[in-house]
Amino acid sequence: MRLHSIILILGATNLVTTFVVLPYIQIDYAHLIRVAHCKAKCSEKYGYPKTRQNLDGSIDEYFFVDTDEYNKCENGCLQFQHRRDMKRSNLTGETLQGAKFWLESTAHSGKVGSSPVSSVELLCQMPSATSDLDDSFEGLLGLTKIRPSGPVQYVVQWKQRTYALGYYDESQWITASVEADSMIKVDGMIPGVQYKFLVTIVGPAGKLGDTIQSEWTEISNTLIVKSPGSPLIVKNGFNSEQGVVAHLHFPRTAYDSCYFRLQVKNSTNAIVTDLRVDPTYSILLSHLEFDSSYAVTLSALSSDQNTATSPISVRFNSFQCKQVYGKGSLQCAPEPVSNIRVAIEANSTAMISWTASAESENILTYAVTYQAYLGPCNKDPTTVYLPAPSTSYEMPLPRDVHCEFMFRITNYDAIGREAFAETRIAVMQEKLISSSFKIPLIAVGVSFTFLILAVLCFAVCRCCNKCPVKVAENKTKLTDYA
Repeated sequence: MRLHSIILILGATNLVTTFVVLPYIQIDYAHLIRVAHCKAKCSEKYGYPKTRQNLDGSIDEYFFVDTDEYNKCENGCLQFQHRRDMKRSNLTGETLQGAKFWLESTAHSGKVGSSPVSSVELLCQMPSATSDLDDSFEGLLGLTKIRPSGPVQYVVQWKQRTYALGYYDESQWITASVEADSMIKVDGMIPGVQYKFLVTIVGPAGKLGDTIQSEWTEISNTLIVKSPGSPLIVKNGFNSEQGVVAHLHFPRTAYDSCYFRLQVKNSTNAIVTDLRVDPTYSILLSHLEFDSSYAVTLSALSSDQNTATSPISVRFNSFQCKQVYGKGSLQCAPEPVSNIRVAIEANSTAMISWTASAESENILTYAVTYQAYLGPCNKDPTTVYLPAPSTSYEMPLPRDVHCEFMFRITNYDAIGREAFAETRIAVMQEKLISSSFKIPLIAVGVSFTFLILAVLCFAVCRCCNKCPVKVAENKTKLTDYA
């Protein structure tokens, strides 16, 4: 069972930066747009494109900026914000380059091109693990891309509302953060309050397309981790890169946990993996075995990933090799023959026939093995080899004995792999009765028949002789009284 790749796919939980929703701290929106513009220039110069695999197996291309050069350039953007004279600054290298990018940046550039992001949503929520934010919730804000984003930054705004006395009390947009990743952690959300998020995408040349808004999402009032929704649904598949695969679906909502524990188990192995949600809606299980029975369990984890809820589970069978490559393909292990039939002929032979498991060009040879394992004809097995087109073989049987035979048909494919099927039958041949015993048996039968006929005739004759006498006697007695 080759499930090692599941760990690589599902365990790739990239670190995300966090901002806290603070209702009364407002950061200037134009200022953060300029910061994002400067950081995007640093990302373009000192970052590089990289890919990661989402939970459903799709590829997400992003710009990797966790490098010393980028961090120094970003510091240049931030440090030079309040300096007017670059010549008097002590900035050097990448930090100095960041300062130059700051001077080139602007908060008032027009829209350039289209947005690479189609939607934004609060993917999950759970009780916060931050000690200073007791009785609050954290969650993950996920951006769904329609194409690779390139060296961009995301300016995040949010607002909240509560429902009371028949109407909503809604805040204004609050500018919160500049983020480099499309997975953004949000902390400090209040139970029972609804939140909406607004994202502006900024590239090296300015804003990209229109802003993207999420739907309103209410935070739960229950400070416990919600168990995953059921049912789990499995859809089998196959692709050339990941072999036999399956997609695991469950009804994910914004009230679910952000972390899950997945166990995938078959008869030979079991893999347990912790994973983090993303904007996709299924979990890819790759490099499975052909025609194997799997048991899958999924449970939700707390923020510290130490406590798990009660799991939900499902069982499924992976694709058979012949469902992918066709019956008898050399890509698959050989299958045994089927429909083994044994017909006992009058000349003390057994005609063994079978249905081939593949086309004859994929069969190297057949081995027919037969052995009597019960009865007086018990002996060592006998094997004969037949060419690929064969589908029958006539085997001689011993005479006048009752024995049980095992017949095994082994087929070898064109590269030498084998598969077999077998059947067992009882051969009961009746002994012929000699002629010396035939006449007495017939005589006894004839005598017995004559004896029965004689008894019947005697009974009929006796009845016929006595009846007239009795009638005559009766008539005489009646005459006497006349």
